[in-house]
Order: sequence, then C-alpha cells, then structure tokens
Amino acid sequence: MRMNSPRYKLRALFLGLALVAALVLASSASASRIPCRPSAGTFTIAQSATARIFTASNANDYACLYSSGRARYLSPGEHYLYEHVRFAGPYVAFVMNISANDDHVGVLNMRTGKLRNYAPVTPITQTGANCSTDVPVCRVVCPTVSALVLKADGALAWIATNFFSSNCMNPPGPVVDVWRHDARGLSVVDTGTSISLTSLRLSGSSLTWKNAGLVQSSTLF
Repeated sequence: MRMNSPRYKLRALFLGLALVAALVLASSASASRIPCRPSAGTFTIAQSATARIFTASNANDYACLYSSGRARYLSPGEHYLYEHVRFAGPYVAFVMNISANDDHVGVLNMRTGKLRNYAPVTPITQTGANCSTDVPVCRVVCPTVSALVLKADGALAWIATNFFSSNCMNPPGPVVDVWRHDARGLSVVDTGTSISLTSLRLSGSSLTWKNAGLVQSSTLF
C-alpha cells in the first residue's frame, strides 16, 4: 500500500483515532479503580459528608462524589494545591494554586466529570516593567482569590484581587473584582479598591458582599 494513497491515509487516521480512544479508555478504567472514600494510601485534601478531593496512591489528585463511586481526575499532585474548596450538590468548586500562585477557579460536576475553569481576575493593561521590550503595552495578572461560594446547580461567585499578594512583582494595582458565573454566563458584578475581600456570602440564590462598608447584592440563576 503506498504511503501517499488515500487508502493509506484513511487507515493511518483510523489507527490514530483508535489509539486516542484506547488511551482515554485506559485512563477512565484506571480512575474507576481508585477508591473514593478515605483509605490507606490516599490523602484527603478537602471533604464534605458526600464527597472529597484527595491525592491517590498514584500521586494524582481526584474528586469523587460518594454516591457515584467514581474518582474524577483533577491534576498531578506535585506543585498543585486547592484553596477555598466548596462542595454543593454534585459539584465542587476550588481555586487551583500552581507553584504558590492562584491560577484559576475551577468547578467540577463530580457526577458527569465535566470541569470548567475560569480566569480569576481581569488583566491590567499597562506599560513598563511587567512588559517585554518588544511589547511595550501588555495585559498582566497576578491574582489572589479571597472568597468563593458555590450553589448546588454549579453556579458560583468569587472575589479576587489583581496585584495584591507579596508574590507579585511591580504591582500596578490592586484591583478587586466580584465575579459571577451562572446560567447567564460569566460576568463581573462589581469592581473597585473598597470591596471587602472576605465579605462574599450566598444564601439560596442571593449573593451579597460589601463595598465601602455597604452591602451589595446580586442573584445566581
């Protein structure tokens, strides 16, 4: 069979797809054998009465809803930390911290395995030291998430600060945002330097926080 023939190319494509499918099935089968509940060789990172995030004996991190009995892969354990973990219904939300920096906000449906990740803050447009010499104007981030809430349908909100942490070099901020993601999509519902960093609260679908000492509100749909 000639390598440049249509038949050869079709066969190569089929074999490539079959290999990808085999790898996915192997990963899925491996995850299905990992015990959900606390056991020897696993380390619980965060837990509720119905679920947990944990490091398994293979050094990878997983989340599991006990009623489903299936471990959902999150990340390799090394250099990854989970902050502000919140459980609600079949969902878990968290701040993924990579090498001592808040990288993104994640929310996982532990029943289906669907994972969504969001950038935690709005980039700051600036010039100068944080930009490379060939790009004098750039958009920079150095986020710190200070509060996170989660609703049982997977809607969530958080407060994040850009350029507030001592890990940030040459801070042009700080800028504080209140973010929301629900059935309407992702949006910033408040921004400013007077937002109380840990004031975010969720009661039912009602979301509140404080800005300059005054209670502000929104709704998670």
